[in-house]
Amino acid sequence: MSNLLLCHGEMADKPYNVTGLSVNVYSAEELCYVLAQNAHTLDRDFMEESLCSFIGEQLGLKELAGKLREIIEIDGSLTDFVTAILTEVAYCDQDEIRNVKQILIASSGLSPARKHKSRGDNLLKARRYARALDEYRGTLDRIDPDAEPVLYASVLHNMGTAYAKLLTYEKAAECYLEAYRLNMDDDTLKLHLVCCHIYMDDDEYKRMLIRCGYPQDIVNEAEQIVAKRTEYRDPQNPYVKELEELKALKKEGRISSYYIAVDQTIDSWKNDYRMEMILH
Repeated sequence: MSNLLLCHGEMADKPYNVTGLSVNVYSAEELCYVLAQNAHTLDRDFMEESLCSFIGEQLGLKELAGKLREIIEIDGSLTDFVTAILTEVAYCDQDEIRNVKQILIASSGLSPARKHKSRGDNLLKARRYARALDEYRGTLDRIDPDAEPVLYASVLHNMGTAYAKLLTYEKAAECYLEAYRLNMDDDTLKLHLVCCHIYMDDDEYKRMLIRCGYPQDIVNEAEQIVAKRTEYRDPQNPYVKELEELKALKKEGRISSYYIAVDQTIDSWKNDYRMEMILH
């Protein structure tokens, strides 16, 4: 890609929200960038008449819109559809377009559930944890846990990671535990124990260990991780006080107030995160 790019078509007055990615684009170049970065998560639901209308009416690329409609009418492939956009706009060079085509062909055999999981994984890697959780919840709805227990457990495991990144350790522990019951993976159990150690008081944690009888070597490894982890005890961390207040409510037996406070805290942290994404 060259450093200087001439805009192809017009800038839209109203953005188009790319199906499946929840990303707004205002120009053909932005659309191409999104397609190139997310090729492996695209599905046929991207091939919409609304996109053709946006390209033809908002961006003024009527000829391209016509080509895309023809691909839809003949039940053409997603690869042809995306390639037509990238080629016409010329945002990507030929090597990049070939790479996108290879990715689309390779991912064409993935089930919708696996593609949605991949979207969630990308959001998780991008530290957009709240959006990743939304994607993972939708993914679980597409999976039969009896038919695909490994995939179902993998989604739950990653949900646990997203919750942990949001410092909502109890919800993270629940996800890890449910995943462990399906995959019986030591690493998943270890993360469950780490989260339990963080959000539970010492007596509650010890009772849980006695009740569940987990392997001692896994318990020891989890406790070593917690011993090395100091971030959640750091007084400079703005979320520590809120976590301590939540733990106090639960310890006092004020369960109703505790769960109300948990929901309010999560909403507050989500808003903080959204603002961080806007500002950065």
